[in-house]
Amino acid sequence: MLEKIYYWLHNRFSKPQERGEYSAGRWQEQARRRVLELCGEVQGRLLEVGCGEGLFLEEALKKVPAKEIFGIDIWQDILERAKARLRRDDKANILLSQADGTSLPFKDNSLDCVVCVNVFFNLPDLNALRRVLGEITRVCRSGGKVIFDIRNRDNPFLYFKYKFAPLYDATVKNLPLKTYRFARVREYLEEAGLKFNKRLNVGFPNNRFAPVFVIEAVKQ
Repeated sequence: MLEKIYYWLHNRFSKPQERGEYSAGRWQEQARRRVLELCGEVQGRLLEVGCGEGLFLEEALKKVPAKEIFGIDIWQDILERAKARLRRDDKANILLSQADGTSLPFKDNSLDCVVCVNVFFNLPDLNALRRVLGEITRVCRSGGKVIFDIRNRDNPFLYFKYKFAPLYDATVKNLPLKTYRFARVREYLEEAGLKFNKRLNVGFPNNRFAPVFVIEAVKQ
């Protein structure tokens, strides 16, 4: 019963064209939208780490004037879904490849903007987060943007949502569900060589207890 109610609500608050995808959902879609706002001026080379089914890349094609767009994901079956989605646009010029966020197949300082949307909450631990941030920083050029989101540990609703998620959401039974404290993540930014620029709150309430934070940093 709980599972049926959850999936009904999940579909009810997902965009029609995204229903049925793991990356669908109200907060997920809002996070993608805010990230798009922050990378809307990027005109060089853009990479999405953990591109999933291509939901962000599909919108980036329409709204981001980047000359080259790349997407990587660790799961080949998910990449195939992204390829199928992006084939709908005959002008799509996106290179998708299978890779791990801790070992990106790009040269140092070769990208103008790197985004990572709805990914960090599925990483196994803080060390994985630090490794991914370090690798993202490596491939981003000096002065380039790094944009990502985190689930906020200070939001009390998330504690209960993630604690009981295996009871109602079959898609997360084998996945970690992680929240982070904003102050700790800022420390990791500095450690990686990134300068914090801004934070956007996603969801209710629109303050430090917001369920999702979208963070923009610049490589120093």
